[in-house]
Amino acid sequence: MKKSKSNLKSRYSLVSITGVMICVVIFSVFQFIFMDDIFALATRINMTDTADKIEKIDYSDKNYPALLSEYETENNLYIEIYSPRDKLIYTTQSNETVYNKDGATADPTAELKPRVMRLLTQSQRKDGSYFEVRQEHYTTAQYIVYGTFFGDDMGLILYSSVDVIRENARVASWALFALSMFALIMFFIITFYYANLFTNPIRKITDTTKKIAGMDFDESCPSFKIKELDELSESINTLSASLNKAMTELKIENHQLEMDIATERKLDKTRKTFVANVSHELKTPISIIQGYAEGMKYGIGCDSTEEFCDIIIEEAEKMNNLVVKLMEYLQYGSGKYVLKQNEFNVKELLSGYIQNRALQIQEQGITYEEHIDESFCGYGDKELIANVFGNYISNALSHIDYDKKLIVAVTDIKDRYRISVYNSGKPIPGTDIENIWQSFYRADKSHSRKEGRFGLGLSIVATLQELHGEKYGVINGEKGVEFWFDIKKAGKT
Repeated sequence: MKKSKSNLKSRYSLVSITGVMICVVIFSVFQFIFMDDIFALATRINMTDTADKIEKIDYSDKNYPALLSEYETENNLYIEIYSPRDKLIYTTQSNETVYNKDGATADPTAELKPRVMRLLTQSQRKDGSYFEVRQEHYTTAQYIVYGTFFGDDMGLILYSSVDVIRENARVASWALFALSMFALIMFFIITFYYANLFTNPIRKITDTTKKIAGMDFDESCPSFKIKELDELSESINTLSASLNKAMTELKIENHQLEMDIATERKLDKTRKTFVANVSHELKTPISIIQGYAEGMKYGIGCDSTEEFCDIIIEEAEKMNNLVVKLMEYLQYGSGKYVLKQNEFNVKELLSGYIQNRALQIQEQGITYEEHIDESFCGYGDKELIANVFGNYISNALSHIDYDKKLIVAVTDIKDRYRISVYNSGKPIPGTDIENIWQSFYRADKSHSRKEGRFGLGLSIVATLQELHGEKYGVINGEKGVEFWFDIKKAGKT
């Protein structure tokens, strides 16, 4: 059977309170047993101090009786003073000086009576003074008595009630006991507080380390006022940060590995698709060339030899264009192409390209609009950006319809320029709009073969924009399609 373990807070509180209770008990027993003796000793010391003060008072001072009365009240004493002839000249009973220093009676009829007591114990001191314990004849009241001589053999006797001493000792004992109980309660409260001060941080650290053990690094240990706990907290946070960093790097590496595997699979699939598409694209012109060449060989359609040659030349040109496009696509997508970036005027670049296609635009009866600010200066590989723009224009001219509008616009979007090419015509179907950036994908297959298009233009656009690290896209409208791509502004690189 497994033993239950007590927590640190309980053990710390129990040990601390037990220790203090033992101290309180020992202190209480000690004070109840020895408090009377302690008070008696304190009373004797006080009596000797008071006697020294009385000896220093000038007997001829008119305030002499008043000063003696003040000492009696302050120290709870009775005082008797005797002349050198053992005449009692002052006692607490009358609180006045009846005999003068020479023993002459101020009031001949007055006579002071000394206290009549029975001697119980006596201890003589080296200086001639003494301490006694006396008891009154007619009562059980006892007194500690201190006697000494001063001046011209004048005698001084001080009385202090033993009952008063004992009562004071009992009051002091119970007061100290109550104070001890109060101190014990306060110590319990303080102990509980400091136990929480220690155990709460430890509990917090324990909870945090449990989460770290469960690979949860979101929570960290707070700082504490106690230096050692704060250092422990910082060490755990450092460990947590290191583990989190290591786990994050491991996750990133694993994710990267998964991505690499997925990319490799995708590339493998793309290679297979690419080879199949290239084979398909080459198969048609090769078959046409082969067919017409065999016809010429066997004399089929001898009157059409020139026509056959034209067809063979045309198909060869298409094959050549396909190979050029493939080489271009493979070059840009290889990851080894180095951009030749510099500043250029956007309007000059785009307008220059349009001017080269002006005849085609005019022959097709296209209405061309241009919205380009002459001050716009871009930054990038000018030749590749012209290639992107050219592919968009070629695509627009191939699909333009309805009122045959072609609009080129450049918009300022913070630190980029967005170049858009709009052509009126049928929108791209929703099933095709996500695939048009793939190589050899043609949304409109009916005219592609006739126009010599192979479905590589937009995939080249995607590759070139990704080389620049810029965005591109297409927006379907009600009566047309808008293709766009972003370029950097000059000075914002």
